[in-house]
Amino acid sequence: MINQSGDGQFFTTNDPYRFFKLERDARNHEKTLLLRGQSLNINKDSRKLNDVIDIWHRLHGKTLRDSTRLLKLLYRVSERLGNPIASDLTNEQFARYRELRTSEVSTTTVNREHAYLRAIFNELKRLGTINYDNPLSSIRLFKEREGELRFLTHAEISLLLSACSVSSNKSLLYVVKVCLATGARWSEAETLKMSQVHNNKITFLNTKNGKNRTIPINDHLFNELLSLGKSGDEKLFISSLSAFRKAITKSLITLPRGQMSHVLRHSFASHFVMNGGNIVVLRDILGHSDITTTMRYAHLAPSHLNDAVYLNPLNQHQTSFT
Repeated sequence: MINQSGDGQFFTTNDPYRFFKLERDARNHEKTLLLRGQSLNINKDSRKLNDVIDIWHRLHGKTLRDSTRLLKLLYRVSERLGNPIASDLTNEQFARYRELRTSEVSTTTVNREHAYLRAIFNELKRLGTINYDNPLSSIRLFKEREGELRFLTHAEISLLLSACSVSSNKSLLYVVKVCLATGARWSEAETLKMSQVHNNKITFLNTKNGKNRTIPINDHLFNELLSLGKSGDEKLFISSLSAFRKAITKSLITLPRGQMSHVLRHSFASHFVMNGGNIVVLRDILGHSDITTTMRYAHLAPSHLNDAVYLNPLNQHQTSFT
């Protein structure tokens, strides 16, 4: 099969490492391979896992927002698997890899690796680059337990803001305020440019789900950001994550593993719901693509499940057996 790369060159899936400017040259090369009996469609597909990862990245993966991190992650998985011939990868082989990984990392991390590798085979099959079935299609992801969603109390927020205000990092206080006021992810807040702050609103670009979102802010925070004296595409802040860790420690705030900067996002969402905020509106503010993710905060609503008090069947028998 003849395909075209992102830079307009042609290649045959039987020899994906050789490129031609003209499609006819790629077809002639494919015919030559067939005559020589070297076609991977005639003989067993003996490409290694690293090879198919490379092909996936060149044909599709490099267009993804987080392509560099994904490529490194996939290489690490391949290395741990022993970089096998991709078509020989079996359910049992990957299951044994998962067994070892669960002793090192969380099931969420293992599931993410599983999903990424499975997606590669699916995409290459759609592109016609491989002609065998996805070796991971019949393995189910681990069921994940819902993790603890830690949020900061008002007392903890006061301590944190106080610690940030005396930090040598002059951006820290503002980044924390933006996260608490909008539910932004740390990276979204830290990389803000002045052009994204306008008319009492902040517009977050290049977000995790690929969609921009605009969140209103109050006059006080808006004027604070204006007072920084930035303009146009100037970045508002410098890198502040290490300073944030020090501020958390100084405030004597204990957080679950892996929830350092994300606790600000959880705090926004939790207080939003506890103050009577609508869960659908919260989904749009946080930029969740699926409302089931936002529903993690539903139990914090003031009236959540209160109907159980009034609608349970015991109420009609309450005085019968006292």
